[in-house]
This record gives sequence, C-alpha cells and structure tokens, in this order.
Amino acid sequence: MIYLKDASWERIHLTLTLDLGQYAEKPESLRFYLADLSGKVESQLRFIDRDGVLVRLSLNVTNNGIDRCVENGTYRVLAFDGAGDPVAVLYEGSFETLSRYGRNFVYNGSKGVYSVSFMVDEFTDLPELRLIFLNTKSIPADEGDIYRKAGFSARLKRFIGRAADRVNVAFQRAVYGCVRAFRFLRKPHILFLCEKRDVLSPNMLAVYDRLIERGMDKRFKIKTSLRNTESRSYSKLSTAGMIAKIAKADIILVDDYVPAFNSVRLADSVRVIQLWHAGAGFKGVGYARWGHFGCPAPYSAHRRNDFAIADSMAIREFFSEPFGLLEEQVIPTGMPRMDAYLDEANRKKTEQALYESYPDFKEKRVILFAPTYRGRNRKTAYYPYELIDFEALYRYCEDTDSVVLFKMHPWVPGEVEIAPRYRDRFFSMNVYPNINDLFYITDLLITDYSSCIYEFMLMKKPMLFFAFDRERYSVSRGFHRDYASNIPGKLCTTFDEVLRAMREEDYEFDKVERMLPQYFDHADTGSCDRVIDWLVLGELPKEYADALRKRREEISKARTLKFPPVSSV
Repeated sequence: MIYLKDASWERIHLTLTLDLGQYAEKPESLRFYLADLSGKVESQLRFIDRDGVLVRLSLNVTNNGIDRCVENGTYRVLAFDGAGDPVAVLYEGSFETLSRYGRNFVYNGSKGVYSVSFMVDEFTDLPELRLIFLNTKSIPADEGDIYRKAGFSARLKRFIGRAADRVNVAFQRAVYGCVRAFRFLRKPHILFLCEKRDVLSPNMLAVYDRLIERGMDKRFKIKTSLRNTESRSYSKLSTAGMIAKIAKADIILVDDYVPAFNSVRLADSVRVIQLWHAGAGFKGVGYARWGHFGCPAPYSAHRRNDFAIADSMAIREFFSEPFGLLEEQVIPTGMPRMDAYLDEANRKKTEQALYESYPDFKEKRVILFAPTYRGRNRKTAYYPYELIDFEALYRYCEDTDSVVLFKMHPWVPGEVEIAPRYRDRFFSMNVYPNINDLFYITDLLITDYSSCIYEFMLMKKPMLFFAFDRERYSVSRGFHRDYASNIPGKLCTTFDEVLRAMREEDYEFDKVERMLPQYFDHADTGSCDRVIDWLVLGELPKEYADALRKRREEISKARTLKFPPVSSV
C-alpha cells in the first residue's frame, strides 16, 4: 500500500509526500502519474527526494507537460513500475486535514477560479485518494445582479460591446489568415514585437543591432512592431498592421506578453522567443503569481512562447514558471543587454561620459538608491519617500564625502523631490536612460526587490536591501523563493538599520561572492550571438536540444499510457 502522508504548496507547485510502504524496496522503478477515472494519464509527477520510506513528488498545476494547466477532471495518483497493474495512492487521515490541502487560484479580475480539491472515494474497497481540478469562469455575483437590474439600454450596450469584441477577434484572425496565405512569396521574416513600449527594450535592441552587424538583414527581412498600448490607444488600422506583421513573421522576438496572441493562433512553424527584460528577480509575474491580482488566465498570451532565455541553468525555473514553459525550454544564453555592459571599452567610455556630465560625482563615494515601485500597476505606481530620513542620510554623506543618486522604477512618475539644502549631495537620476551605466561608478547599491541586483553583482560591489514591507509584499506580489536567504547582501527593515549598516560597513558582502557563480553561466560579451545562433537560427547546442527532446518524449510517452478504468466509470 502507498499512502498520502502530507501535501503542501509553493506557489503553483503541489508537493505530495507519500509513504511507499512495501514498495520502498524498489522506488527507482516507480513512476507516479495523475490519471483520470477512465485510466488516461494527464501528467507525470516529478521526483523531488526520498527519506527512507517517504518520497516527495511535485506537480506544477499550470503545466501538465504540454504547456497547459491540468485539465478539468477527477484524478487518481497512480504508481507504476512498468509491469502489471498500477497501484493507487490511498489516504487514511482525517477529512478535515485532507480538505485543508486544497487551493483556489482566482484570476482575470476575480471572474474565474482554478480550484484543486482533495477527497477520498468512499465507494472503493480501500480509501483511494482523489484530486479534483476545476476551472470555472463566471460573472461575479454583484456584477450579475447589476446586469439583471439594468435597463434595456444598459443591457443593449453590454450586448453590443461583447459582440464588438467577438467581431474584433474574428477580424484579427481573418487578417492573419489572409496575409499568412501568401507567406511563401516573401523572404523569411524576423519580427521584434512589443505591445508595452514604443522603443526596443535593451535586450531586443542588443539582438537587433547584432543581427545587423552580422549582416543577417541580407538573409532575413528584419522588422519591428512597437506600440505602447498601456498608455496610448491605437486605431483598428494600426492593429491590423501589427497583425499583418505577425502573419509575415517566421521568428518573433518578444519582451513581455503580447495580448494579440490571445486572439490569433500562430502557425505551427512560427518560433516565438521570449527575451524577458528582467533577470531572476523576486517579484512574482505571470503564472508565478497565480491567485494574485492581475495574474493571467489559464490559457493566455503569457504562455505563447517556444523558448525563453536565462542567465544560468540554476535559475531557469524562475523564467519557465512565469511563462508556463518546461524548464528545458529556457536556454541559458545570458542576457543580450549584458554584452555592452561587460565590455571593458564601453565601461571606460561610459564612466568618462558620466563624470563629464556630472562632475559632482567624481572622486566621491557614490551610493545608488534604486528600489522597485509600490502599487498594483503603472497607473498606481509610487514609492513612499517619507520612509527615507533625508536629514540623517545627508549627514552621513557629509561625514563620508558621499553622494546619493536616486534612480526610481520607470513606473514611478516624476523626479524625486529633493530639498534645496540637499542638492549638493542628492541627485535625482530618473531621466537617465540606463541604470546599468550608473553601476560602473556606484560604490554601494541600496534596493529591495529589483532584478537589477544581478547586473550589479557582476561589479562585485556591496548591496543593502531596504525591504520595509517584506511580509506584505510577499503576500500581495508573491516571491519566486525565500527572500531573506536569497539576497546578495544585508537585509534592513528600517531606514535606521540602513544607516547603521553603512556606518559600520556591514554589507554581508560574502553573499555576493557565494551567489555569483550560481546566477551566471556566462559572464562575457557573447549573449547576443548565443541568442542568434542557438534560438534565431535554431542551432541549439546538443546538450540543450537532447534534454528538451528527452523531456518531451517522456511526457508524450506518459500521456499515451492508459490504465484500467475505475469500475464505477
């Protein structure tokens, strides 16, 4: 007999702890599957570790192996050694404990919920464990009540709005189909596509420039489609033009999700490469923050990627999870924008230009204050400046001949308001375009949850983390992993602690030296070429190609398994 001993959650990952009992003698041959009551396998559970007769297994509920959520249904957990009949996992604990293992993930502005429930089949001879997955979409009760009480004109307006949405989707699909039909007449296309900004992001710009440098524009037609849909409205004609560019493309490079992918199904031959601009930061995004405000729906534009990039193998899970990908689809090319950053000639040139533009920084100790924003999104972004003791910070700067550069998140509006008496040592750098340039001249970085810490780590300089709202931020945004044990520097929860750490030079710098090898497989200037050669041209190194092929074969084999159905089905 195999029994469920415990279940726990880490974001979207369900961990099951099983007592193997008599099967503990041959755990290596056992495979564990999620199978519906007809016997069809939906997903294979991944092995984590073993402790005696106990084994821990993991299931990402947003990825059943083919980049989809586990489908609606009632499932058994089956152990199978490749011969004979499978063994069902049982449960003999209290129902109250079992019910606490369930989880609800609310999405789409509370208009949908993905639910995972635990139960026991009372009609089997033994207490078999059952997992129920249910994805429901509905109009919230208050909205439905408003709709029922609305007059004819309000209902008509709602009907027309929904009809217009359906027509718009049909129109986009028609444009894509018509343009795509004549694809064979054109030169192969590479498209840099972004719907979040109207300029190329640093990663995209680096790859674009390198393609031109290598003369790839003779082999491919290289196009861009850049629209800032978060702050501007675009006409249907503009949208049609964007869809037409997508239809012509054979390879699409993106840096974020593209809402149009919700409407248009790309041709199977099209390759989408995700050049996500952030490093392995702590903030939850995409499916890593399922159940939090603003998280994506189960099937959405977030997961329309064939590959994503990361800085190292060790951290690729922080990229696969948000985009609903397999870890093997995340390739450690390094970040393209780092090529220029790590170029020594560029560093010298940039330092010289900075000191010429800002002579007050020269021969001073430079402290860079660069936290992330607070608030739900771009429209509500802010930073609580009242938490900063400007007077005490200024006195510290006088004592140590330091200057402080304030570089806030791009979503935080306006410049930092600096009182006139502080302006000889405090400088607002929000208008300066590239924070990485400032890292060259920075002696100490003060931040919180920003992904910029990984670029700064390569400078091998100290950091402080002013995380005054760590617990609340973890609940509201969600973290990829434990914050306190994964930051390369000292954690401070009050500004007094920040000042004390600076005075005592207590930065816990040893964390930087320990973590640096984990986060970077390549600390060089070849990331752009790796993205181009491995992903754009499709010349993936054998080790990564074999790993992805093997994983997909395992998944395909598992999903073709068919076990005997439950007798009641």
